[in-house]
Amino acid sequence: MSRSFYDIDAAGEVLCTYTDSSGQENLRSEKTEVPLAKAILYAFLPAGYPHTVTDDYLAYQTYDSLQAFASSITSLLANRAVLEGLGVGDSSSSPTGALILKITGDTISRIATILFAHRMGQAIEPECKFYRFLADLFNDSAQFLDLLTPALPYFPKLGVIVSAGVLRSLCGVAANASKASLSAHFALTGNLAELNAKEASQETVVSLMGMLVGSLVVRLVEDKQVVWLLMVLLAGVHLTMNYRAVRSVKMRSLNRQRATIVFREWLEHGTILTPEQVAQRESILRKGRGNLSSKSGDYTGFCDFCTYGDLRRWNPRGYHRYDFETASYFMGIWHRGGYFYMRVALKEGTTSPLSAWFDAVNHAYHFDSALKDGLESHYENEIPLGYVSEEQKKTIFAALTAAGWDLETNALETRLPVRVRVGDGRKAPHLSEKDPIRHHGHQEAKHD
Repeated sequence: MSRSFYDIDAAGEVLCTYTDSSGQENLRSEKTEVPLAKAILYAFLPAGYPHTVTDDYLAYQTYDSLQAFASSITSLLANRAVLEGLGVGDSSSSPTGALILKITGDTISRIATILFAHRMGQAIEPECKFYRFLADLFNDSAQFLDLLTPALPYFPKLGVIVSAGVLRSLCGVAANASKASLSAHFALTGNLAELNAKEASQETVVSLMGMLVGSLVVRLVEDKQVVWLLMVLLAGVHLTMNYRAVRSVKMRSLNRQRATIVFREWLEHGTILTPEQVAQRESILRKGRGNLSSKSGDYTGFCDFCTYGDLRRWNPRGYHRYDFETASYFMGIWHRGGYFYMRVALKEGTTSPLSAWFDAVNHAYHFDSALKDGLESHYENEIPLGYVSEEQKKTIFAALTAAGWDLETNALETRLPVRVRVGDGRKAPHLSEKDPIRHHGHQEAKHD
């Protein structure tokens, strides 16, 4: 009696079929023939595609390839302008002067790389979609500055070259770091290294195609006005494709904007949104970084995490201030007219700021009622208006996990996480179960 055995890959495709009749000497094998087009495609896709990557991988890579193609052409036009600005083809230009321009631009751009990575490095992963798009804004701005170099005198030219170099350095930091975060999102089976390698192969092919087309464009297009028009058109295509690429990504971590969208939906309708639904609502350039609003939209504001010293010392003139404390954080609320500002200092032992952010969104949502008779009216009752217990939050967070959200990744804090240790000598009063939020006094407004 014969039996059949099959070698299959991660996608379930049969690689080879074996027929075993009666022993090893009678084992027959037959390899599955793969069409040439499919074999070439497999060379640029992760092994086991589509089962080894998220379902938004193909859409992102398609748009990313299109934007890279447009960027390759604009890069050639910009590089030609830079070479003209450095004196290539001009017998009166000094090689030493061109070298000084190059050295100065490279030096300052490398310093900018260090400073930008130090200042914004921790913010890139939580806001990787924003920084991925911002990187190409930097890149296109640098290329337009490059077009100015042939027409400028030496010192203005130096300023333009330095500025373009700085923008290009910022682009490199933002693009590389955000791409790493996006690749980690796409990889489902620990195949991050292979996914990055295949992406490099994709970019190589696209860049080669762009260089071939760009070489033809550079040779045919000499008129400055036509060059500028072509740059504007290609930059528009470049940014549009990049915007569509980041819009197609369905991140599973909750950064400030996505957490606000999810919590607001629960407060308004009692439903939990999935990552796919939130991806359709979130903004790439606006409404990020802690923007909040009340139910009616009459009150808008901002929330941020801070140190205890920043929370206590920050006191803008003309604002009503209110301080309170929970078992896991200190919070300050400042209010003036239709605008409010919140600051949160997390206590030692708090691993996730998600609960504090939920409370901030909840406070902002109820500002219409809370501020009707003054900020202190929010806490006149034994339980604050709109208060959600820790048990309710656990239920909500469990529903978020079931909906596909990754609650283990901290994407809310965009700077070095700082916690407040309460010393024994100045220990805060214990909070009873009936008093989850303790009022610490209301400071009257300071008017100019």
